[in-house]
Amino acid sequence: MPKKTYERLGSSGQPTFNLSEKNGACQNPTTTMTPQNPHSHQSDSYLPAGVGTKTLHILFRELTHFDESSLSKWLATGCRSFYVELCSMEDYKKAATAIRSVSAEFVVALPRILLPQTSGGSESKFLHKIADMQPDAVLARNLEELAFFRDRHVPVIVDFSLNVINDLAFYQMLDWGAERVTFGLDLDETQMMTLLQHVPTERVEQIILGRFPLFTMEHCLWRTQFLKAEEPCHKICRSQPLQIQDRYGALHTVRPDILCRNIVERSEPLETSPHVLSPHVSHYRIEWDDRMQGPPNL
Repeated sequence: MPKKTYERLGSSGQPTFNLSEKNGACQNPTTTMTPQNPHSHQSDSYLPAGVGTKTLHILFRELTHFDESSLSKWLATGCRSFYVELCSMEDYKKAATAIRSVSAEFVVALPRILLPQTSGGSESKFLHKIADMQPDAVLARNLEELAFFRDRHVPVIVDFSLNVINDLAFYQMLDWGAERVTFGLDLDETQMMTLLQHVPTERVEQIILGRFPLFTMEHCLWRTQFLKAEEPCHKICRSQPLQIQDRYGALHTVRPDILCRNIVERSEPLETSPHVLSPHVSHYRIEWDDRMQGPPNL
């Protein structure tokens, strides 16, 4: 064992359809457009006072954010790396070019699920395409991604999907080659503050604002709702916004990933309370979308 060395909403409205209260099945989409509720966070500072050396990382899922003017504004707030999660390899290449033009770090946020065998072969082939782009780091959502890029000497940040919720799991990720670790979302504020006392906080990456997935599925809601059985999809998920409404009336945005899976996001963003943020944690991440206000003045 190695020695321990101890962040798609093109329009303001989206078609919605209801989830059946009985069995969770999707009913027909409504014919009206439902306005998207804007994010209510109004503060112009996302980090607590008194934090020493800090680095802000921003995750974007829209190519429109990767122009020199927008990136420069974020750099002025203290951001030093941009995490990229897009839906095509061409878009990844464009984002990489834009990020490197402003001398920032290009970090690829990888898919949450990789199947070992599909009709087209192993989905791990996607990882080889990402490696060929020579990212400065990757955000790994599963153990295969961690091992793949560790073996290629690419820095790996472990995401919350690996559910690190205690110090044993944290140190195991470091032993397996993780550069930084993001805690699992199961921790409440008290548990998070306790865990921060038992791990090297310089190896922690803390999410302070983001809209997180409820689940990921192979079933394509766009195909079910908008296309006939044998009709080709034409990647309509990349241009047609979509939401689903639960039985309580909350609207959850659906977005595709690069492997054509559907990700249903939580309707409201999660925000870390300022008193939970440790002054010793130096890496913070915002997972951005266009419902948020910004960029902030840090």
